Amino acid sequence: MGNELNNIVSSEYFYLETDMAFMRREAFVFDKFIIVFVEKGTARVAVGDNEYHIDSYRMLVLRPDSPTRLVRSSEGFRVVLMGFMPVMLHEHTRRIEPNFFLMIYTRMAWKLTDSQRSVMEHFKELFRYASVKNGGYRRDWILSLVTSFVFGFYEMFGGLQEENLFSDSSRSRELFRNFVMLLHQNYRTQHEVQFYAGELCISAKYLTQITKRMIARTPKQIIDERLIYEATTLLVKNDSSIQEISNHLGFVDQSYFGRFFKRMMNMSPQQYRVRPKS
Repeated sequence: MGNELNNIVSSEYFYLETDMAFMRREAFVFDKFIIVFVEKGTARVAVGDNEYHIDSYRMLVLRPDSPTRLVRSSEGFRVVLMGFMPVMLHEHTRRIEPNFFLMIYTRMAWKLTDSQRSVMEHFKELFRYASVKNGGYRRDWILSLVTSFVFGFYEMFGGLQEENLFSDSSRSRELFRNFVMLLHQNYRTQHEVQFYAGELCISAKYLTQITKRMIARTPKQIIDERLIYEATTLLVKNDSSIQEISNHLGFVDQSYFGRFFKRMMNMSPQQYRVRPKS
């Protein structure tokens, strides 16, 4: 299990069949979105300050940085954990309305019907096969599956009413949506929280309170994740030099861009560009 946990930490995505025993004594914090799909038995899982019952028809979708601990489980309990980095959630899914992404970040427990469980079974098998398959298009396959997961989830659960999901005021939701739209328009030139707070006529501290309450992420994390998504996309999908990409994304120089990229991805832009695509 030690090597498997190392893979969870270091990989951009993973598939793991487990009884979650490694989470029993202390909480485990993932830096990825995690789909917890029950194969057999039942369990009680603590995520942060909340506890959730999971079984064959109740699964969890854990957001990044969620301390997760197994409270108790039935005999023979088994789950599949499917993990992927936050940046993969947003690639190719920009047409999905922001409120749905807000729901994914906010809601963790999902009750499945027979047909929905059947869909997730198929997704699980494809994810398993793709995650162990060797080849140059392995990441692209996983990315396509994550994209399909988002669109499929949107079809299954997108009709849920916001009012049943969030206790925050409509004013907070409006400010969050406006922040997301401003970020889409300005991320290449404006990297600081203060700019967005000023455009919204609120303090940076208040904007931070809103985004942390909505999706447990600070505005700076959201800005940086948008930038790193664009940076990784440009590094993979065009022949622009790293200097040109740095300029395109509004960094003061290539050195600063390189330090930002390494902080976010644990490798340099050039290392990311030439890494094995598997």
